[in-house]
Amino acid sequence: MEHFIVKHPVELIEALMSEVGYSTRTRARNALKRGEILVNGKTAFKGNDVLEPDTKVSILSKDEVEKQARTGGAGRKPKTDHTTNVLRAPFPVVYEDENLFVYEKPANWVCASPNPKVKTTYTAVKAYLESKTAEVVDVHFVNKLPREASGLLVVAKSQEWRQHLQEHWGSFAKGLYVMVEGHLAADDALLLRPENGEPYELEYRTMRATERFTLLKFKSGYDVIRDMLPALRKQDCLLVGVGKTAPDPIKRGGIHLFALALQGPKGETINVKTRVPNEFLKLVRGGSSPKPAPRDARDRRKVEERPERKGQRENRRSTQSRKR
Repeated sequence: MEHFIVKHPVELIEALMSEVGYSTRTRARNALKRGEILVNGKTAFKGNDVLEPDTKVSILSKDEVEKQARTGGAGRKPKTDHTTNVLRAPFPVVYEDENLFVYEKPANWVCASPNPKVKTTYTAVKAYLESKTAEVVDVHFVNKLPREASGLLVVAKSQEWRQHLQEHWGSFAKGLYVMVEGHLAADDALLLRPENGEPYELEYRTMRATERFTLLKFKSGYDVIRDMLPALRKQDCLLVGVGKTAPDPIKRGGIHLFALALQGPKGETINVKTRVPNEFLKLVRGGSSPKPAPRDARDRRKVEERPERKGQRENRRSTQSRKR
């Protein structure tokens, strides 16, 4: 009996052709029909089954197949509920049609990597989509999220859709949940100062807060995180799980891309959403939903907190000197 171990997600028939040396797909299928192929000790009959890494595939000789049949072993065709290590939808599927596939990436998963030994969401999703049909699948990944974040990732099923979505990505409405250690004024705005752009206010909604943590909701995508970090620090807040000195109570980043409003090349509208991650809910369990201050009080506070310009500082200092 020969065997090999699967290293990457792959169709069974492709693995047989590359690892065993079947010259055609027909010969590989015939081996499957004869019961010569075992997957983790169970007879496999479907060539389009997608195998996970570390799956063991065995190839029986003719005599071994006959012996299995006589003893009632793995040579018999199993019932429909046979348990081979077949790759199902690897992550929660949020939306799918003939043009798009949208799934929810868990935290602590890498989107893509040049290292074939690294397990990525893109590899798993590509294998899953290719396993669903005998036809060639055109798979194009549209957006990315860092390892520590979770949220919606979009896969286009054609070059046209990928190019269109990436070109217009900045114009699509998005929603972001952010978990911070610390507290902010309820339902207010952060002043962001991009390195190569004008300062602007990013409004947020305060979802829930405990004595230590606050869950915020922004109408924005992941691209604002870089400018958000210094703005949070100025408010004595730290983004959970992001950075070496950040608190890490849930062993992941406090970032979740939960909503996307996409528009296709011909004006097709696709709105997708996910729920607040359970890890976030556990962190603010028992907390309250802070109420915002009256608008006039918030406006007054912003004026008071607004940085003085150079001329204003000089005038204030001269006034203080005259009083002395």
